[in-house]
Amino acid sequence: MKLSLARLLEAYALLWPASAIHITPSSNGSLALRNSYDYIVIGAGIGGLVIANRLSENTSVSVLLVEAGELDDRAEDVTVPGNIGQENPSRYEWTVTTTPQQFLDNQTRTFSQGRVVGGSTIVNGLCWTRGAAADYDAWKNLGNPGWGWTDLLPYFLKSENYTTHSNPSLHMSPAQGKHGRQGPVQVGFPRYVYNQTFNFLDGIQELGIPLNEDLNSGYGTGANFVPGSVKVENQSRADARTAYLDPVLSRPNLELLTGHTVTRILNGVAGNKTLRNSFQKAGSMPGEVTVTGVELAANSTAPRYNVFCKREIILAAGAILSPVLLQISGFGPAEHLRNLNVNVLVHLPGVGSNLQDHAMVQPVYKYTAPDVFSALDIVGATREAAKKEYLTNRTGNIGPWTATMVNAVAFPALDEIPSQLLHLITNETAQNLPPTYDVTLRAGYEAQKTEIRALLSRRDVAAYELMATSWGQLAVGAMHTLSRGTVYARSSSIFDNEPPILDPRLCSHAFDCEILRMGLELNDRLIATDAMAALLPIPPADLGLMILRIGRHSWKPSEEWCTRNFTPRVLLP
Repeated sequence: MKLSLARLLEAYALLWPASAIHITPSSNGSLALRNSYDYIVIGAGIGGLVIANRLSENTSVSVLLVEAGELDDRAEDVTVPGNIGQENPSRYEWTVTTTPQQFLDNQTRTFSQGRVVGGSTIVNGLCWTRGAAADYDAWKNLGNPGWGWTDLLPYFLKSENYTTHSNPSLHMSPAQGKHGRQGPVQVGFPRYVYNQTFNFLDGIQELGIPLNEDLNSGYGTGANFVPGSVKVENQSRADARTAYLDPVLSRPNLELLTGHTVTRILNGVAGNKTLRNSFQKAGSMPGEVTVTGVELAANSTAPRYNVFCKREIILAAGAILSPVLLQISGFGPAEHLRNLNVNVLVHLPGVGSNLQDHAMVQPVYKYTAPDVFSALDIVGATREAAKKEYLTNRTGNIGPWTATMVNAVAFPALDEIPSQLLHLITNETAQNLPPTYDVTLRAGYEAQKTEIRALLSRRDVAAYELMATSWGQLAVGAMHTLSRGTVYARSSSIFDNEPPILDPRLCSHAFDCEILRMGLELNDRLIATDAMAALLPIPPADLGLMILRIGRHSWKPSEEWCTRNFTPRVLLP
């Protein structure tokens, strides 16, 4: 059922409050919304909150921010760094199951993202690391002016309020001109450092990988303690909600609607006025499509409301839902839209394509030395002592509730691409791409591959990442993957798309699995160093088999590989 709220809202406008408002359904299901806004932002995650904040700085415009999730309750599992990942699944996450991954073991994987005001910053591991300067310059080289390192650095500085660690023995020194001190996001370091973190960093240096005194300087290789989005004064989570929304809730031109999903982007004419923000179709389907507003609802059986837009609609619903919403609204690959019985407004083959992510494998090398204390030991009386100390003075001498999940990271470079990897990059070309990719997508992929090959030949660009936890997990994440996947709407209704047809096609390009295997081999050498051997690490029982077969797509993982309760996103076991 579609409801016109124009007359009701005209009367309600006389009572409109003089400050920003958080709107939720009333007991009778009605919504206190205006008939139209200058800007409608879909999604209150990181991007949506930043945009809504910046747009509403202009007092002459109105902004509606729509979020399917709710406000979090600021409970300990959200705000306390040491409790990250303890609740599984998180009540603030939306978990999507992939299609069976044919290039691995034909098993599904799960993708998780935030479903809450603040998005994934409410549930993530708090690591705060930028890419290498060359990574952003590669974006610019691919035809995106304004997206290079020097273009983006002012915005990096504007976003953060950076505080370095006060302990001089940690060998960290912020690079001159590379950090902001007045931004809304607090960035710092936990007060507690697990002893085995020093073992990890010493072992990494034994292997010839140097310390990098500032991992966010633009020089993207080396190792060190990892900074986090942490409020230094009270050692709690610094998230997008507290940085970009809470401080501006006094603005009367900003409204937040939670618990509602945008079901469709509207097009056409609202009243007698043609509205701005047009998608101009190029090619065989001439004409102009005018976007006029959004349709939204609380759930599949609730009433649907039309809210109109005078200027622009900003789609910030994430890498999975954004293309799905575009497709069911008529923007996307024409053949797929017709299969959904969706009217094709604009044929855009790229909507839902070029999906890529950092494939990751998470082996745990159990530390068995008797003096090792890890996050796994914070149970029972120890947990109660840690909680008491944290709530009293936010320190970490008894129980390290201030420590984030990942304690230190290493970013190894290839320096020079090994011949076997160069062969893979050169010879495994577009036949590995999804069959739905047209000539334009394939040409774009080849351009990306050229940039990735150049990046991997640099000493200041990482090929993969090692992430060390206190309990012995040495996760390996591929940094520059060549596999490409797709995300397609399953139905013409947004509520029937849980999950959508999500196929990241992990390791469809063999290069990605070879990089992961290189990382596992580095782990094998790392735990044999003097520094790491002192922890008496025990590798997973089938590690050798995994190293041998990970690039051959024939291994079957065991549950021992996966610690999902500590990591929001797990792509490979």
